[in-house]
Amino acid sequence: MSNTLSDITVKLNVETPSVPVNMGNLALFVKGDKQNVEGFNSYEDLQKVYGSNDLVKQVANGYFSQDDHGNKLFVITYTDVATAATAFYGEGWEFATVIPGVKVVTPSENTGDQNKEKEAVTVDTTNDLADTVALSNFIDGKKERFAVVGLPATNENVEKIADTKKAFGNSPRTILFVSGANQAEAEYGIGGLVGAVGNETVGAVTWKFRKIGGVKPVDLTVTQIQKLHENNAFTYVTKAGLDQTSEGKTLSGEFIDALHGDDWVKASLETELQRLLSNSSKITFDAAGIAQIDATVTAVLTTATNNGIISVNPETNAGEFTVTTASRAQSSEEDIAQRNYTGLKFSYTRSGAIHTVKVNGQINI
Repeated sequence: MSNTLSDITVKLNVETPSVPVNMGNLALFVKGDKQNVEGFNSYEDLQKVYGSNDLVKQVANGYFSQDDHGNKLFVITYTDVATAATAFYGEGWEFATVIPGVKVVTPSENTGDQNKEKEAVTVDTTNDLADTVALSNFIDGKKERFAVVGLPATNENVEKIADTKKAFGNSPRTILFVSGANQAEAEYGIGGLVGAVGNETVGAVTWKFRKIGGVKPVDLTVTQIQKLHENNAFTYVTKAGLDQTSEGKTLSGEFIDALHGDDWVKASLETELQRLLSNSSKITFDAAGIAQIDATVTAVLTTATNNGIISVNPETNAGEFTVTTASRAQSSEEDIAQRNYTGLKFSYTRSGAIHTVKVNGQINI
């Protein structure tokens, strides 16, 4: 994906009329005295370093407590959130959240004890929302990945949900999950949400109806939950005796699984095309070479169809996607001279999902 060493550029233009790795990894952005990134493969490993930071531990515990969590959780300390996000964009995270109310202080190099636990210092929370919005804006600008925001399921937060949404400017890439009775439980909730769903086969699951281990259904009325949904936030409820997420949208109303599918397609194309170039002695700028590129893209889109990202044509049973290529004769002399092929285009139709069912019946007496 972006900010990695690559010879491939993939642009997705999403038209909305009327296996890469790391698609479930989470990054925690924590204010610090310097910018740094660390990756953790387990809750125990993270606890050794951030044992005094309760909110970091809550997110990590929620994440690693899920059976199908991603292979790594990142902690990114920042002095400026957008600068840190840019610097560590290539680390392999797909979801990111800002931890509020704390600052991480790194042990002095003069102590000689570099294994000493990083200290969490309570700080003024005035700029927490600004930092969270800055991360959201950064991700929106990239048009890939997700910012995740956790709010406690309190009456006050429900009443202010429209203002909260407004602060993020109808963000297409921000997930607002309302759960728990306090901020610690809300942080566990977003870790659990990403851990439970983010690393599932992209395209095979929707983010609605998902069970999250360790998260309790909220004590909100139906009217309050509807108010959250009207503002494209969602929460955790019990339906038909089953605990589950109540919806699965970003703040703009886009479905998370659809955008996650777009990210998967983009990342897979970049990975497979780069692999084609790197593993081939030479891709000739002629019909044979262009056919190899065409075949690689078609293979990725076929896999996306099989995974449920792309819809299936009921008549042909094939994925509803197209791949077109320009020949050498149709390419510019400059592109040929620079060995830059720009003649491939593709499009596809998202598969979507069923989230509600209306049944019309008749009773004969």
